[in-house]
Amino acid sequence: MGIWFGSVGPRALAQTGRLADGWAAPIPHYLPYEKWRESQDIIDTAAVEAGRRPSDITRIAQLVGHITDAPGEVVLKGETPIRATAAQWAEVIAHLAGDVGFDSFVYWPESADAAQLTAWAREVVPAARDLLGKG
Repeated sequence: MGIWFGSVGPRALAQTGRLADGWAAPIPHYLPYEKWRESQDIIDTAAVEAGRRPSDITRIAQLVGHITDAPGEVVLKGETPIRATAAQWAEVIAHLAGDVGFDSFVYWPESADAAQLTAWAREVVPAARDLLGKG
């Protein structure tokens, strides 16, 4: 059984690095996007100090937004929902995996409808896997 933390503050993030099997980054309302890399660094440092490999801690990014038909500017700042095309979403995921350290993603659509989940599964996920070389 794995133990997961949804930690936010520096002390709790360090505890995540020392003890947890996974970190579920809180939705941006509680931990803004621009704090995610810094939070990852705190977790990694604490893991190393505890004699652990940071890569042994699974990291989940919880992404709030909407898959659109028209491209728009995507800025990961504050708690602004991501509103982007499937291709842009794939780029966001590739960035968060490659540059920020996440390996798993949860999609929280702004509107709970089947079309959003279908687009996520059929368009975003395969495109993100292709960008990450895991397609």
